[in-house]
Amino acid sequence: MDRGAAHVSEESAALPIEAPGAGLASMRIGLEFGGAADFSATFEHALGKSGGRGATLVALLDRGDLGIHVPHLDGPCWNSVPLFHLVAGERPTAQDWMTTSAILEKLERYR
Repeated sequence: MDRGAAHVSEESAALPIEAPGAGLASMRIGLEFGGAADFSATFEHALGKSGGRGATLVALLDRGDLGIHVPHLDGPCWNSVPLFHLVAGERPTAQDWMTTSAILEKLERYR
């Protein structure tokens, strides 16, 4: 998804990445990361390691797990579906979470 030019204010950079409060994405984040706060901390850590290139939330096709992929550190991301990509200071939008839940629902159906 093209987000256009990234505009990151100091205010948004200080906000934590928030997982959705309900839905399939919320449930899967709880299972994979232990909760919204743990997810936020893990994603922020990945963004810090990314060197400004960002990190991608992915769903692994073979196991159905969620993971965070840092492209230049983790190498190729085979057999996975990218859900959304963020760079430092960006936050997932409501549309990102709706798309994530829809993709996870389709993957659950075919697993």
